[in-house]
Amino acid sequence: MSVTAIDLEDRPRDFGERLLEERKRLNLEVHELAHLAGMTDYMQKRFENGTSTIPIDYLQALAARSDADVLYIITGTRSR
Repeated sequence: MSVTAIDLEDRPRDFGERLLEERKRLNLEVHELAHLAGMTDYMQKRFENGTSTIPIDYLQALAARSDADVLYIITGTRSR
């Protein structure tokens, strides 16, 4: 297994763009992904547009309750 370094220069917008891409790949609406992660639609939109930092508990919920590629959201590298 190779280790992927996290680009510390990534901005919240970069993570948000990848989160949006994952939501679309999973064919989910904003409210559907928000519900899976225990968030409001409002916060889901803020994560996707980069105006709020994505908390680790949100990512943990996505990993546990969906097929979202959390590694991709964090690093930009697909795990599959």
